[in-house]
Amino acid sequence: MKKPTYLNRFLCLALALAWNQGAQASTVFWGSAFNDNLFDSSGNILDATYSFEIGTFTGGFTPTYQNVDQWQANWHMIDLAFAPDGNGWNPLPKPTGQYFGGTVDFHVDGTSESTRYISPDVYSQGDTVYLWAFNSKVIVPSSEWALVTDGSPVGDLAADWVIPDPLDTAGSYTWQLTDANTSIIGGANGVQGPGTYSTTPGTFSLQTAVVPEPGSAFLLLAAATAHLTRRTRRQTRMSLL
Repeated sequence: MKKPTYLNRFLCLALALAWNQGAQASTVFWGSAFNDNLFDSSGNILDATYSFEIGTFTGGFTPTYQNVDQWQANWHMIDLAFAPDGNGWNPLPKPTGQYFGGTVDFHVDGTSESTRYISPDVYSQGDTVYLWAFNSKVIVPSSEWALVTDGSPVGDLAADWVIPDPLDTAGSYTWQLTDANTSIIGGANGVQGPGTYSTTPGTFSLQTAVVPEPGSAFLLLAAATAHLTRRTRRQTRMSLL
């Protein structure tokens, strides 16, 4: 008589643990403002060819302008938005469109899911979250990207772009484009970061830039380093005269 009782208790415990691992911990709302100012490198409004993803990079990997060819291999997507509007991105001109966003539920086991994407990854509390806008992840001359984040959190935990505490079972967080202040490529909130542009919009919340081929990015960095070295040597010689 006792064996079935113990078995039932074991099954109930197993079910409880399974449910707890997938239990919702917190919710994140992310995106841009309605009728936002979203442009490509030439000052054209972003169209239906563009998509938006939020995610993190593999621990120990830091995305830079010089290692763009390694981003995709180290990228861990959390959610995405793409056209048409039902998928989170409305590319129509103002006043109808130009806004994107989504909602993500994080679980106590570190996983996440949205209405558009169930991630297989386990995210670590405190990891930096990035917004990646692109018309193609293949690096070709027509590719344009923006990779931005909230690089200097000021204590507003509801707005910081970091993975939340997995044990926060009642938290609600907001990752809005208006908080982005660091650009790895492209520009955010009126400030252009690394990249090639043919125009600077008077006002913009996001601007993509032409993606450099890995070799050209390295050459640009090497040229800048060489110029700085020559300048330093010249100043040193003059100071010795």
